Amino acid sequence: MNFDKSIIDNHEQKYQLSCIPSAVEMVLKLLGKVGIDYYDLQESWKNKANGNFSDFDGKTIKNITFQKLFGNQRCPNFPLQNLFIKIDEELNSDRFVIISLALNTSWHMFVVYDKFGDEYKAFTKNWKETQYINNVKETVERMQGTDILVYIINK
Repeated sequence: MNFDKSIIDNHEQKYQLSCIPSAVEMVLKLLGKVGIDYYDLQESWKNKANGNFSDFDGKTIKNITFQKLFGNQRCPNFPLQNLFIKIDEELNSDRFVIISLALNTSWHMFVVYDKFGDEYKAFTKNWKETQYINNVKETVERMQGTDILVYIINK
């Protein structure tokens, strides 16, 4: 997994509600599957208000197949440990994980790219601004769960 900060810094979220396709585009760019000027997913999504990870579940883009996991209801019984085990497996396999997080009063998509100790590091775009968080696990625990978008690279 090659986290190239310059690729992310050059990317932008084009629309208020396009953070899901923006996150997918960032992963495709980091994997070298699309060029730096690739914004096709956001351009077709625009400000789709009812979108979620299901829109990319099973979809193959540039030989990368995405899968939505942990669509469970957020609650005290959410399988948090299984979620964290899956994130660890993905990171150990050199794959990024797209994750949905509730921050302040809204939801936003982040890309988990590293682990330090028992916590995860993630980045996102807020328009042109690159933002980082270092408390993904803590945030997910407070939310009582969340869904993720993972991928496989097809040969």
